[in-house]
Amino acid sequence: MQIIEGIYQLLTPFPQFTIEDAKALRRDLEEHPRVTKGLPYVLPYLLKAGGDTVLVDCGWNTDSAYQALEEGMREHGSHPTEINKLVVTHVHPDHYGMAGRLKRLSSCEVVLHEKDAEVINTRYFAPKGLTDEMGKFMETNGVPPLQTPEMSQGSMGMLDKVSPVPADTEVKGGETFKVGDFDFEIIWTPGHSPGHICLYEPNRKILMTGDHVLPTITPNVSIHTQTHGSPLGDYMRSLEKLVDLDVKYVLPAHEFPIKDLKKRLREIEGHHDQRLEEMMRCVDAGGSTAWEVAGRVEWATGRLADFEPWMQRAAVGETLAHLEYLFELGRLAKVMRGTTLYWLAV
Repeated sequence: MQIIEGIYQLLTPFPQFTIEDAKALRRDLEEHPRVTKGLPYVLPYLLKAGGDTVLVDCGWNTDSAYQALEEGMREHGSHPTEINKLVVTHVHPDHYGMAGRLKRLSSCEVVLHEKDAEVINTRYFAPKGLTDEMGKFMETNGVPPLQTPEMSQGSMGMLDKVSPVPADTEVKGGETFKVGDFDFEIIWTPGHSPGHICLYEPNRKILMTGDHVLPTITPNVSIHTQTHGSPLGDYMRSLEKLVDLDVKYVLPAHEFPIKDLKKRLREIEGHHDQRLEEMMRCVDAGGSTAWEVAGRVEWATGRLADFEPWMQRAAVGETLAHLEYLFELGRLAKVMRGTTLYWLAV
């Protein structure tokens, strides 16, 4: 789909969806916006101008996703072998998964924020240590021993759908790059991942938000073994970086384009304010673990006990991010009791 001349929205399906089903759902969602259970597709963006061919995000490394990418680029007179730069908004598999495959096809320059580039090795090339650390991390946060092994694996079962490659260029945020007469600025927006970036083109008033700002859902903002500090605090502060931008086209990596950026930013902030209050209500007077709090929260997709192990891990991580932010705000304290971390209202 053409956004404007030189900027095109593509679509690559998640592994569990066919190309046709993902495209049909994409059309239906834009006509009837709603929260869906599970993500069916990624929306990469093709930037083609002045002899340059740049791709923003790519999708999972599956044959169906590659076929969809190839078909989408062909519709706009291009091909994956012509990509000279791949800009990855963050290193999660659905955005980065095809990077190595495209690098081999085109010798493209792979661009990532330095905070995400530094976890590629432990996440994708040598993940054994990461799963061991995650098991200990889950035990510390109150996860019962019988459930810890499954949860520590997380998305490791999806590694065959990722073609990893080191970044050629690591950015910090604030850099600019040209595509023809487009001038893109890289905005560092940590939260969903430590190195998440958005891309802003001020002349055409275009903002590519990756997973940072989505039209109906909010990205998972978690604490796990590869995060530091307060990811939710970082995320909320990152939202503020976008408030004053002059934007006409808001292009996320899932669902469909956003019509009113400022309105959506207010909605997301309101959602997290409500979730913070809910987290506070879920902390016992004598203190609670993140696992206990996550089991009491009303998740949009159901109850913690009914989730798949990878979703349970995500829920515990998101709970921890909210608890840590409440600690940062001075509303919670934390204490170790033996080898288990407990949170208490101040």
